[in-house]
Amino acid sequence: MKCPFCGNEMLTGVIQSGRQIFFTPTPHKFFFVPDGSSDDEFTLSTHNWTRPTAIAYNCKNCEKVIVDYQTPSK
Repeated sequence: MKCPFCGNEMLTGVIQSGRQIFFTPTPHKFFFVPDGSSDDEFTLSTHNWTRPTAIAYNCKNCEKVIVDYQTPSK
């Protein structure tokens, strides 16, 4: 994948966590799971009970990571 910022080739990999990975517009203070209070809050990872993982692309030049939450990780 080409970096949308600089055009360099990005390294394909994954991001992983001990808990599910989710996007939220407002950080949670205590519980690290989406609480459903907003339609803007959604899970990025798959395999959330065993090894929360999301496919990601890293640009070493820009120091940015793009997460692909549409494609399930293997």
